[in-house]
Amino acid sequence: MDYALTRRLFEYILLYKDGVMFQIEQATKECSKMTLADPWDPLDIPQNATFEDQYSIGGPQEQITVQEWSDRKSARSYETWIGIYTLKDCYPVQETFTQNYSVILSTRFFDIQLGIKDPSVFTPPSTCQTARLERMSEDCSW
Repeated sequence: MDYALTRRLFEYILLYKDGVMFQIEQATKECSKMTLADPWDPLDIPQNATFEDQYSIGGPQEQITVQEWSDRKSARSYETWIGIYTLKDCYPVQETFTQNYSVILSTRFFDIQLGIKDPSVFTPPSTCQTARLERMSEDCSW
């Protein structure tokens, strides 16, 4: 069975100030609108983070120093969040979230630019004006 034929691809627009998330099916532009209950989570090192390590990534003459942080506590055997940030300017490199020893989300950051080059990426397509109010399934219905 071809995996690509059994799954749909979605784009998500999260508007934290409005408390709304749009789920847009890429092929049809069908749209769902849901309440966004989670607060904005800035890409930063939390105040209570544990310093894990500092090392260089890259090769000769092209190295950058990064620091690794986690939410590990001394009484807990594993962490649920690990963040890697550049030492200079604290740019995010990677964040990993785990649950029950399994990775549930891993994000790598690259080509970072300051500011928002194209604010229209936060404008839902016109199909979202009549959006359904429940999440769409990832499985194809056909």
